[in-house]
Amino acid sequence: MNSPQAALLLNFTPRDQGEKLPFELRLADDHGAQPVQVKPVLVDRWTRDRPLETYARWLDQALLQVASGIRRVRLYCARTRADQVRLTVMGGTAGALGRRQESLIETLTWVGARSRRLRYHYDRPEVRILEQSRFFDAQGAETHAPRFDPESASFVHDQQVTGALVIEYTPEFSLYEITYDNGASQASAELFREMRLAWLAGNIHDAAVPPVRIIAVGPNDAAQLSFPRAFWPAHADTASGHGISDPPPFTKEGKEYRYKPPAKPTCWDRCKQSIQPNNNLLNEREMTAIRDCVESAHTPKFQYVEQSREVVMDRIFAPGSTEIYIDVERTVEMVLTLQRADSNPCEQTSQNGCCPELTLRFATSS
Repeated sequence: MNSPQAALLLNFTPRDQGEKLPFELRLADDHGAQPVQVKPVLVDRWTRDRPLETYARWLDQALLQVASGIRRVRLYCARTRADQVRLTVMGGTAGALGRRQESLIETLTWVGARSRRLRYHYDRPEVRILEQSRFFDAQGAETHAPRFDPESASFVHDQQVTGALVIEYTPEFSLYEITYDNGASQASAELFREMRLAWLAGNIHDAAVPPVRIIAVGPNDAAQLSFPRAFWPAHADTASGHGISDPPPFTKEGKEYRYKPPAKPTCWDRCKQSIQPNNNLLNEREMTAIRDCVESAHTPKFQYVEQSREVVMDRIFAPGSTEIYIDVERTVEMVLTLQRADSNPCEQTSQNGCCPELTLRFATSS
């Protein structure tokens, strides 16, 4: 009769540490990635010898987020554990897009070993050998290549061998879409100021931009991953060839802005007067409307408008009659001029058209 100890040994096979199922986060190259979109700003031309603090006068306009950034990540894990995983994003959120499959190519190498396991050895993946080297046993005699065991997702040999296989297989993974912000939630006030100054001075990555960090936690596993924040545009814009006028002089007072009109009216001042006349204390909504007005002045709308027309009268007689006729007024020349077609209060000297005036002439009847 078997002892209790013998029965236990017959029914239980311990699993070693090498059989731990994968739980790994990786960046995905899937379509759909986009940078954090921030509001463009025009500054004086950039120079290397100019200190960053020179750009502080535009600081309130820097890195104003318009749309969140998006990046996708993959969590390689078994299907049975996927529903129990929780993702935390520092400075963003994660949305599950479900399970996916994509083929991988992996190289397995034997140096005096009997087995090698696929990196993502779960859910019984189908495999294909793309290339293989010659295999030799411990005595140097050539032998056959290891065979695939689908239960353990390993290539095994009955003795210790040396050689290599190039394998293609298609593991499953969980796909997540990560939405992240401009970094203000992760950076200190001092660091975020440094980021905005670097962005205004021509390259935000001159600052220590905090990465987007993701933590995945399962029932008994955890993994983490980080990637750098991307911005569009990656810097403020600047005029080429010459400097531009200073931005409108305003200061922030709590949640409002105090505006001091310039001695000579500017486009910014004209927009301000059309949106909030005779009041120099502005709220955030009014400041946004003024900035939008100024930006629209950069791409004004024009259209051609008729200015004059020259006509002649033609008399057309009925066939075979000199008494039945009709008088027709016909255009022989028309003059069109290019004029503004929007209501933006800013002046625009460069007209968006082929020429400021068009003259159309029509052939006379024979």
